[in-house]
Amino acid sequence: LSLLDDTARVPRSLDPSFIASADITSDTTWTNDQPILLTQQVKVLDGVTLTIEPGTTIYGYGRTYGAPGEGLGVSPALVVEQNAMINAAGTASAPITFTSAVSDQNLPAEGLWGGLIILGNAPVFGGTTTIEGLTTGGTYGGNDEDDNSGVLQYVRVWYGGSVIGADNEINGITFGGVGRGTTVDHIEVAFNLDDGVEFFGGTVDVKYLSVLFVGDDAIDTDQGYAG
Repeated sequence: LSLLDDTARVPRSLDPSFIASADITSDTTWTNDQPILLTQQVKVLDGVTLTIEPGTTIYGYGRTYGAPGEGLGVSPALVVEQNAMINAAGTASAPITFTSAVSDQNLPAEGLWGGLIILGNAPVFGGTTTIEGLTTGGTYGGNDEDDNSGVLQYVRVWYGGSVIGADNEINGITFGGVGRGTTVDHIEVAFNLDDGVEFFGGTVDVKYLSVLFVGDDAIDTDQGYAG
């Protein structure tokens, strides 16, 4: 076990924990009294709200090794689909943290899991499309500038950015066609392998954004972002 732990091939002990390993199909709350272990791409489906309590920690764990350049396949990520909502309202004293499940001795490191992807119905130059970082689904964009995907406040995303295939990486936080009805402030991305935060179109306004130690762009905008 020591060798596997030393090479980041097993997660730290998170017992007891809630294992998030399936799409979220009804309104759900992730509470701060137990860690959340994210083991695959978990999608918050159309019409569903995911609430994350202040002080909650979400640990992403997936395959962290492979042949050079092959990618890691489907990497753990939280995906908020069009017409779904995320209510992640952390506070300065109790932020919401997305991080890697590997042991502390393997940190800091980049690309250990996926990231956070939010998809909305706001305008995107070039029309509705499929977001990068996913192998299936991921439609975003529309014509509602005031579209509301929920709340993201005092949220930290660390050690993500898995390469899932050639030229297909996951950003720390990805906003795809997210509208200005969405509240986003006090967010941080650190040690992401690809971009820190990327906006694909959309009109969402963001305040107090921090990006540290990422492998590509700190903040990237594409497809006519107008926030």
